[in-house]
Amino acid sequence: MYFAWLNSFTLWLLLPACAGMACHLHMRVRGFTVDDDPALPFYSLFVVVWGVVFVRAWERECAEHAWNWGVIFERRREQVRAHFRGELRKSPVTGSMERHCSRWEMLGAYGLSFAVTCGMLCVAFVVMVCSLNLQGYMEEHVTSLERIFYIPALARLAQPGRIFDPDQTAYFGLLTYVPGFLHSQVIAQLNRLYRHISEWLTENENHRLEEDHENSLIGKRFVFEAFDCYIALFYVGFVQQDMRKLRSELMQLYTMDSLRRVVCETVIPLVAKLRARRQGRERYAELKKLDRAHHAEALDQLEQAEYEQFDDFLEMVIEFGYITLFASAFPLAGVLSIFCNLIEIKSDLFKLTRVYRRPVAARAASIGTWLYVIRVLVFLSIITNVMIFAMSEQLASWAPSLYREATERDVDRGLVAHVMDEASGAHDLVMRKGRAKYVVLIATCMEHCAGFLALLLLRMIPKQPEWVSNEVARLEFYKEQQARTSRWGTAEAPASEPGSNRGSSRPS
Repeated sequence: MYFAWLNSFTLWLLLPACAGMACHLHMRVRGFTVDDDPALPFYSLFVVVWGVVFVRAWERECAEHAWNWGVIFERRREQVRAHFRGELRKSPVTGSMERHCSRWEMLGAYGLSFAVTCGMLCVAFVVMVCSLNLQGYMEEHVTSLERIFYIPALARLAQPGRIFDPDQTAYFGLLTYVPGFLHSQVIAQLNRLYRHISEWLTENENHRLEEDHENSLIGKRFVFEAFDCYIALFYVGFVQQDMRKLRSELMQLYTMDSLRRVVCETVIPLVAKLRARRQGRERYAELKKLDRAHHAEALDQLEQAEYEQFDDFLEMVIEFGYITLFASAFPLAGVLSIFCNLIEIKSDLFKLTRVYRRPVAARAASIGTWLYVIRVLVFLSIITNVMIFAMSEQLASWAPSLYREATERDVDRGLVAHVMDEASGAHDLVMRKGRAKYVVLIATCMEHCAGFLALLLLRMIPKQPEWVSNEVARLEFYKEQQARTSRWGTAEAPASEPGSNRGSSRPS
């Protein structure tokens, strides 16, 4: 099901890729930037609509796959976890003995999970602040809010002529990528650490059902790893309100993430596999002499690393968030995502067939919890894109009367970092006194209209194609008729039978 979803996602990316390329050409021809192009809000609305339609289209395609694969009626059984702990008691429903855990114990475990996760998120936030200082995103003359996160000892290293100067050309400019590389490595180690912590926390929560245990674990890991990926973007976009830096950060993330996927998920496991195979070559030769080559193949499979689908889904869902959450800041995200997905498809196929242990097949009718995560990202993208529109100069290009040019007094008051925009040379803009209420009103109306449109589309587009619904209804009708025949010996049940004919009277 993962590859079916990935193929569908890649094909649907053609729409935002074409629209984003058109927006990029429009900016190049007209001389606009991502900060002041008045057409970008329409692209943001298009991406939001695209995300909603994609979610519903995938549900329809998933229904087709489920029918063709014979799993459309597949429901996960309420499987009780083997590690579930509790006191034995008589079940009030079945009358048999069962284990029971009190609600207060689970609430205490949830509180511990929340506290530990918040602590780890704070650590990730501190790492992000240090990274932004090293990358030159923090300056001495900053707004009053940014001044809280300004670390002079680190920010000086990114000043002109210093080791991490963003404009330097020494060593082919590779030193400018060192802070970003260090940030990604530290975050990778934090993710690996929190993976073990989340497993322990979820085990401590003592879920009764296996499905609840898996959903809780997925929720924790997604929140933490998505926070690591998005927090720097949210800071640059909504605290610094710099769309150019946000676009630059997104481009670096795409580049570094693509390299990380290939190296960490394919190259390193492949090297480890080849090394293990070289060490076990003598044992393989002995088994082959004994005509037990199939034993050698089984041993080779056991020595390979175990495949975990969570990481693959997580990468693609986070990429979906890059496209939707920051649509107006980086219109070319769809184009880059297509190339990244093509690399991901080949990489995943290679590691499944050559690197990792053959996974155990499991029947599934959908992608499960990940579909709900994608829905949340779609509706969250409505809020983020409206905020980008309201907090950048995109709104100023629509309603210039709400803004005025910044002055030195505004810099002293901490409203802006500079009077002039260093990139374009134009004056920075400041909202006029008493005009904030109109900006809030415009943003609120746009957010409500976009949300209503998203809900309307979900309501209008059915979850299943008509032919699948007809086949399911026909099969259910056939099963119902078979049940009546086996019970009454005829296709028609007595009218007095409760629930027979679903309330209809028996024909005379």
